[in-house]
Amino acid sequence: MPIASGHSLPDRSVPVECIMYDLWEEMRAKDTKMANEVLEPMFTFMRAQTSPKRLKKMDLGEYFDYREQDVGKELLASLMRFCMGLRLTPEELAVAKLVDMNCSKHLSIINDIWSFEKELLASQTAHEEGGVLCSGVAIFAEGAEVSTAAAKRILYALCREWEVRHKELEAEALSQKNTLQLQAYLKGLEYQMSGNEMWSRTTLRYLAPTG
Repeated sequence: MPIASGHSLPDRSVPVECIMYDLWEEMRAKDTKMANEVLEPMFTFMRAQTSPKRLKKMDLGEYFDYREQDVGKELLASLMRFCMGLRLTPEELAVAKLVDMNCSKHLSIINDIWSFEKELLASQTAHEEGGVLCSGVAIFAEGAEVSTAAAKRILYALCREWEVRHKELEAEALSQKNTLQLQAYLKGLEYQMSGNEMWSRTTLRYLAPTG
């Protein structure tokens, strides 16, 4: 973390330290303020990968709260703003909050549907920390007492409803603060959802998982 934030210099004999340092220095050279706004979301995402929460039984609501960090939603959002040069005001970000949360659920569940076999395999072969089946598909299947296949179908239908909800929330947000910056940001969230689904449906990481 100190290397990414620029507070410590990298050991040039360690490639990962060099990559981390140089990447963030290049980002700060483009826009220091916006680059630094990506840092804390990245740290939150990294901490979530080893959070003890993933070892505990959760209901779907608790799972969504956890996955908002684990899937890196704020990291994706802040990185998207950096890449698009979108300098949203605190008011605009507050107006977009519900759209962000809806998008986070969609990203998480689409990812869970398509990665389920990979995650199941990992839970059977990996070490304890990474070997827990932490998936919305498994949580829903257990809670609703349905099969994994049925859970996937139901959750896919739910994702379609979240897409409808996105448009509703987008309209509500723009009725409060209709700026070009906010319009572009909300459209970016829509592209995140569709892009994540296309990637999840086509990546060999999920279609041909290995132990």
